[in-house]
Amino acid sequence: IHRGAVDWYSKPIELDELRGILRRAFHVRSIEQLRGGAVLSGPKRYHRLVGESESIRRVFALVERVAATDATVLITGENGTGKELVAHAIHSAGARRSRPFVPINCGAIPEQLLESELFGHERGAFTDAHRMREGKLELAEGGSIFLDEIAELPRQLQVKLLRFLQDKVVERVGGREQRKVDARVVAATNQDLKAAIAAGRFREDLFYRLSVVNIVVPPLRERGDDLRLLAEYFLDYYA
Repeated sequence: IHRGAVDWYSKPIELDELRGILRRAFHVRSIEQLRGGAVLSGPKRYHRLVGESESIRRVFALVERVAATDATVLITGENGTGKELVAHAIHSAGARRSRPFVPINCGAIPEQLLESELFGHERGAFTDAHRMREGKLELAEGGSIFLDEIAELPRQLQVKLLRFLQDKVVERVGGREQRKVDARVVAATNQDLKAAIAAGRFREDLFYRLSVVNIVVPPLRERGDDLRLLAEYFLDYYA
């Protein structure tokens, strides 16, 4: 996809799904032809992202291309670079825009509660589980789930997330029934996941499942005059 592919598809081939991919490919091509082929010469705003530097417009172009697919995306960059805004732009520019965008911060929720937050739980699954509760993955049905600080995901939940990415099924805590869920996964981190893999904190197979497409968000110090543009934007916004 970085080199220009519109989508990817694993065999065995289902003709209806292949037709859908081809329709999206023609749609993306028609948009590019109308715009002269590039977002790089486009406006200073792209959804909620603001900038006109070459580095940020490369992000705009990659977001627009990947938004037309259902590929899993890993967004990397330093704190404060706007990784959640990029995730939201991927969702808003794609066919899932009318469905939910569900964010969850994997580093802000205690480990013992995170599994229930992601996958849901059945009534009586643990103390205080007085009723059934759907997890964030089920709430994102038809839309996108944004997993921020994915490097903080505990190892045992990495296994469950990997299974979801492979099979698109969810099993609630305390339950036995498997539910099919159609939710696009976009993840983000400010950490070096390859170093985390080497240290044994992150699964290599999950890394490759998450980073079908990797978008690196540049820090402000690498964005030239975007500093002035953002200052003007926030001045207008707060005035």
